[in-house]
Amino acid sequence: MDETLREYHEYANLFPIMQGDDFDVLKEDILSNGLIDPIWLCDEKIIDGRNRHMACLETNTPLKFRIYEGNDPLGFVISTNLHRRHLNETQRAGVAAKIANMERGNFSKSANLQDSPVSIPQAAEMLNVGERTVATYKAVAAAAPEFVEKMDSGEMTAHAAQKEVKKKMRDEERDKIANAGASVPVSDRWNIYHGDINDIALDKQYDFIITDPPYPREYLPLYEVLSMRANEWLKPEGLLIAMCGQSYLNEIYELMESHMNYYWTACYLTPGQATSLWQKQINTNWKPLLIYSKEKYNGKTFGDVFKSDDNEKDYHKWGQSVSGMLSIIKQICLPGQSILDPFCGAGTTGIAALQHGCLFDGIDIEIDNVNISKARLNDTTKTR
Repeated sequence: MDETLREYHEYANLFPIMQGDDFDVLKEDILSNGLIDPIWLCDEKIIDGRNRHMACLETNTPLKFRIYEGNDPLGFVISTNLHRRHLNETQRAGVAAKIANMERGNFSKSANLQDSPVSIPQAAEMLNVGERTVATYKAVAAAAPEFVEKMDSGEMTAHAAQKEVKKKMRDEERDKIANAGASVPVSDRWNIYHGDINDIALDKQYDFIITDPPYPREYLPLYEVLSMRANEWLKPEGLLIAMCGQSYLNEIYELMESHMNYYWTACYLTPGQATSLWQKQINTNWKPLLIYSKEKYNGKTFGDVFKSDDNEKDYHKWGQSVSGMLSIIKQICLPGQSILDPFCGAGTTGIAALQHGCLFDGIDIEIDNVNISKARLNDTTKTR
């Protein structure tokens, strides 16, 4: 047999091929020192040493072979690769995922190992990797095969790939909903306007403005614009309720008070793990709700602590939960009253408003957000 044409054993193919600098270093070593470790054969195929085999061919280095005569070729391949190569957790998980649920008879010549498939826990233990990472790798490979090569090469972790898959699925769902919402007619209980808060004209006034403007520093001027436009859009006895982050709270107070009367600061409790404000060395589980009045508030008495039961980012990366917005609306608004959200995003405030029996109008500068809001509010209206 022409030794340069040796086939690679299926067990050897479980592990990723060396690429880039790692393979160049191997070639340099073989070119300088020759092939020190022999290439292992099983059933006349290369079971260990694919990279050394290719490096020898590219450097015209004489080949050396050794026959594997043990009864656990899979264990041999795993052991030698884990000992020799610096594979990260995701790369090891990829190998375990390929082994899991395959018949043991494929892997061992020992009769007592041929009865049942290799389970995910067993495969994970073989590769010294967590079961959850193996399951994550398998889920990503099934949902988005285009990420497999990046995970196997070490370019992307399974966790990072999973986040990309979820983002891709969210984006696809957003596009689907936006396309459906583009043709939804205006309801007599709600409307969504496409426009910029700086110059959009509305011909009505509202009992409440409840909104969640963007938090990054570059958007701070919007809080002053919001305060100014609220003077046009609020009824005399109404309230402006604006969620914000804590980082620039002192500046936001100053911007808002230039056009509205400060009324109160309430607390909006957020669920799950605390948000880390690394620049301040603070972990926070709440957001301020800034409340301003136009003239004299003349509504119901309400508490100043509100709570979200879960995180909902499926429709908008900065979105709040329906439960959280409903907590605010239920405590402050009466059914039949009107609410405006000038930064409506994916329409979550509108859904909560309709669930409480209120009327709702929203504004957003992004047409996709407008259409997503229309689709979601239309569905909410049909189910009530």
